[in-house]
Amino acid sequence: MLKCRDIAAHASEHLDGELTWKQSLGYGMHLLMCGYCRRFVRQLHATIACARTVAAQDTLAPDEARRIAEHVLERAARP
Repeated sequence: MLKCRDIAAHASEHLDGELTWKQSLGYGMHLLMCGYCRRFVRQLHATIACARTVAAQDTLAPDEARRIAEHVLERAARP
């Protein structure tokens, strides 16, 4: 069984789909049982999505920055 530190160490690989099916199965089992790790992975996913959005644009209007920040905070607040 994976430990929380294993989940954190391989979170990027999980989100990028780079784990083997066996690793992915163990990862998923841990996430089913651990709310803290589910929240961590969800927050990492939201952070990556926001970073990609910002990187894709040369400039970011103030209302867009506010909208992204609200989205991140909303996703982070979910249990």
